[in-house]
Amino acid sequence: MPRPSRALACCAALLAAALTLTACGSGGGADATRETLPAQEESAASAARRAAEEAAGGQRIGGTLNLLGVLSGPQLDAYLSSFEPFEDATGIDLKYEGTRDVNAVLQTRIAGGNPPDLVSNPSAGQMRALAAEGRLVALDDKIDLAAARRDFPGGLLDLATVNGRLYGLFYNSAVNNLVWYDPKHYDGPEPAATLQQLDAYAAELAGQGRTPYCAGLESGAASGWPGAGWVEQLVLTQSGPAAFDRWVQGQLPWTSPEVRQAFQTFGAVVTDPKMVAGGPTAVLTTSFDKSPQGLVARRPACYLHVQADFLGNLLAASVPGVKPVTDIDFYPFPAAAPGQERALITSGEMLGAFRDTPQTRAFMKYVASPAFGPMVAGTGQWIGANKQTKLTAYTTPLSRKAAEVYAGATTVRYTAQNSMPLAVNQAFLKAVLGYVKDPGSLDAQLARVDEARRSAAS
Repeated sequence: MPRPSRALACCAALLAAALTLTACGSGGGADATRETLPAQEESAASAARRAAEEAAGGQRIGGTLNLLGVLSGPQLDAYLSSFEPFEDATGIDLKYEGTRDVNAVLQTRIAGGNPPDLVSNPSAGQMRALAAEGRLVALDDKIDLAAARRDFPGGLLDLATVNGRLYGLFYNSAVNNLVWYDPKHYDGPEPAATLQQLDAYAAELAGQGRTPYCAGLESGAASGWPGAGWVEQLVLTQSGPAAFDRWVQGQLPWTSPEVRQAFQTFGAVVTDPKMVAGGPTAVLTTSFDKSPQGLVARRPACYLHVQADFLGNLLAASVPGVKPVTDIDFYPFPAAAPGQERALITSGEMLGAFRDTPQTRAFMKYVASPAFGPMVAGTGQWIGANKQTKLTAYTTPLSRKAAEVYAGATTVRYTAQNSMPLAVNQAFLKAVLGYVKDPGSLDAQLARVDEARRSAAS
């Protein structure tokens, strides 16, 4: 397969549940979102090359690494650019295979005895299951484990740890469920401090005949994931981290009041034609990357959109004339009540190896190095998972702002849908779609997901 262009991307990253963006289109382009910092980029690339040389033990190893992942188009170009110093220093040729359904393709490849050398997977739940089955290579003696514990958030390492051994490293992190708006049209609280304040503003808009929200759930095999993001954010915000953790671990039934409340709060927006542009039919049929365009239309179709940190750069790249901060900005999802802390949910892609070779060892050591984080940040799309990544490494104002929110948060959890077993994740997405289509089916939808939870636990 021909190698894609290495120009840095103009679209935003997809960070949950086998997500991929469509092509950016014409208009703003990369220059609309990315600041020019040539000296910084040269320094970051040089440091990354040195880290790659050290990861390879000073040897030019050569050979090929096959990497399976979810990306395509311009965002794949950005992703691959972060590995250029590694390829240049080691002589290893990284060949990427992209698919919209990484979970199914990976299972098929494994069943056929032909797994890839590496996978970049948004589903931490699937990765944990593969590690438990003995499919993944343990990294404890392949990388500097003490340095990894120092440099990566403990929660991300915990997700990649099974039976006391580390099986993966996160390529990136993203802040999910930010509240996006166009400053030219938005006249609400900046920021909304509580859900009550946000709901009051939305009700005020609806009362004036202005539709508060845009939303879109269509995403191919992963359709439903944006709604699942709302639900999990609401479980964390309304019921707290302890309930959220029990839910993710399969200890809190889906029919519980905590989960039901989250679904109903989500449904109060997306099943009400007065609250969401186009009503529930449009929510179900509009793709997640097209739905926010109503925010920045000359005559706005909506004034609020809940989405991850990639949204602003996506709009600036795909809608002519849209400029970050001036035309699109965000604030964190509000707290449940006055005096409570905001709670963040993050997502990302976990890298794991199926074969223990000199190439995979060098690759994982490179990813673990602090020098790799600025390469991720420098794409203008992602937050570097490594905590050593400085804010100055970010080349877009919205990415820098999201990284600042990430760094300053005290209550942070990884996305529930991608932490759960694959069967539960898939049932979750189906329940979201089924509920939006028929709000009266909520009991049946939750019962079906709870059945998947019990089956996964048995």
